[in-house]
Amino acid sequence: MSELLKKIVENKKYIVIVIVLLLIVILSIFIFIKIEEKRNDVDISDAIHGAIIEKNVEFYRKPKQSKWTKRREFELGENVYILETVLDKTNKEWYKIKAKDKVGYVLKNKVKYYEFSDKDGKVLMSDVSKFNVIYKHFNNSEEYAAFILNNNINYVYIRLGGRGYGEEGNFYTDPNYQIFIDTCEYLGVPYGFYYIDEAITSEEVNEEVNFVNDFLEKNATKLCVLPLVIDAESHDGVGRADNIWEERANIISELIMKFKENNIETLIYSNAKTANEYLYNIDSKFWVAYYPKEKKIPNYWYTDTDQEPVSNIEFTNKIVGWQFTENGAEEDIKEQVDVSLVKNEYFRNFVK
Repeated sequence: MSELLKKIVENKKYIVIVIVLLLIVILSIFIFIKIEEKRNDVDISDAIHGAIIEKNVEFYRKPKQSKWTKRREFELGENVYILETVLDKTNKEWYKIKAKDKVGYVLKNKVKYYEFSDKDGKVLMSDVSKFNVIYKHFNNSEEYAAFILNNNINYVYIRLGGRGYGEEGNFYTDPNYQIFIDTCEYLGVPYGFYYIDEAITSEEVNEEVNFVNDFLEKNATKLCVLPLVIDAESHDGVGRADNIWEERANIISELIMKFKENNIETLIYSNAKTANEYLYNIDSKFWVAYYPKEKKIPNYWYTDTDQEPVSNIEFTNKIVGWQFTENGAEEDIKEQVDVSLVKNEYFRNFVK
C-alpha cells in the first residue's frame, strides 16, 4: 500500500510539472502574439507608398539576412508602406515596411516609390491599353507598378476606348483600363486618358464628346489631371476616317472646341508625318509618334532627327511629347511597350 501511495505522489509531481510547463508554453505563446500584434500595429498615415521592384525579394522580421528571421518572399510589384530607413551593423540600408498586416524589413534597393519630377527638361511617359495585358507585358497592376518605378516614368496615359473602325463606328471601352488606373492611384502617378477618334461628321463629334464625358464622369479619379488625348491616326486603310484627311483638321478642331465647352483640355496624338501634312494648323499642342532606329532612350529631342516635319517650325513648336518607341528600348527598357519623351514644363502645369 505504501508503494502505491508513493507512486501516486510521484505521478502527481509529474502531472504538476507538466501542467506548469504547459502553462509556461501557453503564456509564452500569448506574450509572443501580443508582441507581434504590437510590432505590426503601426500607423501608416505618414508612410510612403511603395512597391517591390524585383521578384522573390526576402522579407525579414529584423534587419538581418537570416533564415531564422525570414518571414516570406515578395512577388514583383507587391504593395508596401515604407515606415523608415535603418542601418544594420554593416551599414547596409534597409527599409522598415508594413506589408498587408505584417511589419518587417527589406533591403532598401529592393523597394522604390514614385517621385514626381518637377524639373525642367524631358521626362518619360508611358501609354497603355488592353494590348499590354493581352500580350502579357503586364499581368496585373503590381507588375505595371514595378515597370513605372524601375524606369522612372513620370506620367501615364491610359486608353479609355474609342470609336470602331467599321462603317457603324460603334463605341467601345478598353476592357483593362482599371488595372492601370489602380496602379496610378496606388503609386500617386498623374495620368490622363486617350481615345481613338474616328468621327466623320459634326453629329459624330457630339457623340464622341458625350461618350468621353460619360466615361470620365464614371472613371476619372483625383489623379486624372492630364489633358484628354485625341488619337487621330491612319489605320492602314481600315479606319473609317482614313479617306477624309483633307477634312479631318476641321473635324478635330470642332472636337477640341466642344471638349473645351465641357471644361476638358485636349492634346492631339498622331504620327509625326501625318500631323505635319494634315493637322499642324490646328490650334493645339501635339504628341507625335516617330520611331528612330536606335534601341535606346534618346538623349536628344525630336527636332534633332532628320525627319521632314522637323523643317516645319510652326508645327515643331507645338510638339510637347515624342513617342520614340512602341517596343521598349533594348538597352534601357526591356518591356515591349510604348514610351515617350515629354516636355515636363508643359505637363507639370496640370499637376496640382
